[in-house]
Amino acid sequence: MAGAVEELLKKRGELTERRRTLEQEIKQIDSDLAAIDQVARLFDPSILPTITSRKKLPAGSNPLTGENLSAIALKTIREAKESISTAACSSAIARDKGLAEDDPFFKAMPSRISATLSNLEKRGRVRQAGTVDGRKNLWEIAR
Repeated sequence: MAGAVEELLKKRGELTERRRTLEQEIKQIDSDLAAIDQVARLFDPSILPTITSRKKLPAGSNPLTGENLSAIALKTIREAKESISTAACSSAIARDKGLAEDDPFFKAMPSRISATLSNLEKRGRVRQAGTVDGRKNLWEIAR
C-alpha cells in the first residue's frame, strides 16, 4: 500500500513539474505574441492586439469541493502552537491538501480562508489575536 502511495506522489510531482514548464512556455508565447502585435501595429495601426483569455478550470477540479472549510480551518488553528496568520493558515491547509504553489487554487486560498475565518469569528469560534505588520490578522480559537 505504501509503495502505491509513493508512486502516486512521484507521478504527481512529475506532472506538477511538467505543468510548471508548460505554464512558463505559455507565458513566453504570450509575450512573443504581444511583441509581434506591437510591431505589426507600427506598420498597420488598424491591427488589433491578440487577446488571450484565461480559461476557467472545469467544474469539480477544485480540490476543496465538498470539504468543510470551516472545520479544516478550525483544525489548522487548533494544531498551531501559537496564533496563526491567515496566510500561514491557508499555506498549511494547501500543504495538507497537496496543492503545489503554482496551483491556481493555491493563489485563491488566502482570500477563501480569510472569509472563512471572518465567518467563524462572527459565530464566536475564533478571534483575532493581534496583527503582524499592523495589517495581517493573527487568529486563535476563541476560548
